[in-house]
Amino acid sequence: MYSNNEHIDTFLNQLSSLQIDTTLLTTIRENVKVLKLKPNTVLVSAGEVCQNTYYVLEGGFVCRYIDEESGNAKTINFYLNDLHPFMACVDSYFNQTPTQCELRAVSHSVVLSMPKKQIDALLAESAALKQFYDLVVITALVEENDLKLKIISYSSEKLYDYLLHHFSSVIQNVPSKYIAEFMGITAEWLSKLKKIRK
Repeated sequence: MYSNNEHIDTFLNQLSSLQIDTTLLTTIRENVKVLKLKPNTVLVSAGEVCQNTYYVLEGGFVCRYIDEESGNAKTINFYLNDLHPFMACVDSYFNQTPTQCELRAVSHSVVLSMPKKQIDALLAESAALKQFYDLVVITALVEENDLKLKIISYSSEKLYDYLLHHFSSVIQNVPSKYIAEFMGITAEWLSKLKKIRK
């Protein structure tokens, strides 16, 4: 089990390749928090303003859209330490309005958390950090949009095959309930697909 400082060091070591000024790295160290969460912990709830960016070091999360009228939830994205590790409720984070989503842990997880206000200040100070941040955000949005197009256009069989071949960590680490929710099928139908595709 890693200590909080070791978790932060792991992240800062990844940033060190960007040749960020040591003063800036010290500022990041002073403002980042380590959160250790149990499965099913809701990190951000629907109706809240998402004020932090999170970085998944261990475990995983789903982003679920919550229908205001019915209260029904639908998984719309996955965040794992090896797939989209940076996360936020995008509908809220950039314009600071209440989100219609939740971020829910699907396993024991460790994340780093930093307030948007602090991130914005750091980005204004460092062109290298801003370039890295923009690349992460753009990549995440492109990948999320690509997944949404596949949800709309693929059959459940084809979508499962796509997840299996391109996002195997989702199939291996996310409970079937959320994968079925994401695909718009029942857990029973997903179970049949898994058996057919073995």
